[in-house]
Amino acid sequence: MELTRGIYSEPEDTLLTSRALDYLAAGPADVVDLIGHICSLPGAPRIVAEHMAHALFAGRREFVRGLDGRWMLGGKREAGRGKGEEGGSAGVDARFSHPSSRVPLPPSRLSNEPLNKLSYVVVDTETTGGRAWSGDRITEIAAVVVRDGEIVELFETLVNPQRSIPYFVTQLTNITWDMVRDKPTFDRVVPDVMRVLEGNVFVAHNMMFDWRFVTSELSRSTGRKLQGRRLCTVKIARKVLPQLSRRSLDHVARYYGVEIHGRHRAGGDALATAKCLLRMLSDLGDRGCATWGDLETLLRAPAVRRKKRRASGLPTPVLRDTTA
Repeated sequence: MELTRGIYSEPEDTLLTSRALDYLAAGPADVVDLIGHICSLPGAPRIVAEHMAHALFAGRREFVRGLDGRWMLGGKREAGRGKGEEGGSAGVDARFSHPSSRVPLPPSRLSNEPLNKLSYVVVDTETTGGRAWSGDRITEIAAVVVRDGEIVELFETLVNPQRSIPYFVTQLTNITWDMVRDKPTFDRVVPDVMRVLEGNVFVAHNMMFDWRFVTSELSRSTGRKLQGRRLCTVKIARKVLPQLSRRSLDHVARYYGVEIHGRHRAGGDALATAKCLLRMLSDLGDRGCATWGDLETLLRAPAVRRKKRRASGLPTPVLRDTTA
């Protein structure tokens, strides 16, 4: 089991696992009773129930099996419960628990993590539209890994979205159907995408847009969901660069003197965002914001509203006919 400071994936909840969580909330249960309840198979043969339980709970650290053979809640679901016989981690048979290969650090350790010791993956996606869960798909994805104050890797690929690309999107991104028709679909690039994402803090400019598309594509392809730490460089810019009238990537990059090669293409935008992130992390350090906890506190602080300029009381010239 590996403790991770960043992104990891885990199986999505299903109707059966949700029913199992509800059932086990009352305490450990024998596998025959558990499978009988969640699958509506009362009195199922024990060997059948055993196989079904292992198939349902494989890779899910919230379900563990005790030394007495009963299934119980464990891992992330046991928070707040006792540690004795009914509590989870004590008396767990490691042979029958199914921990994820990556488990997030506890919140207390997360807060104390120095920002300059974390690794980040800056993501940008180009898509067929803005509806991640309603039919739009990724046409291009790029991920830039930032570690120890340097850009250490750039991954980018065009993706066949398995649907047409609207004309206005092509006008913005210059990505045409001919460019993607022979490219891999997202399910084919998932292993490479997850290799770059896992263990790193997920970063993007207007982060929720890219996060929704990556998570929807991952869910569609693998039935897994992304979890872990995320950062939005727009939100950081609001704190670090309050003097800017806008925090679009163009404005932030111009302020830092970062040239964007290939605007509205995943690789160009992700690389520019990564360079801006490095500059903003440096600015945060200069302001005494050194840890993840410091950054969370800063981002939660209410924004300082700029005072509106009072209208002048002096007469102004009339530039158009106001009598009509």
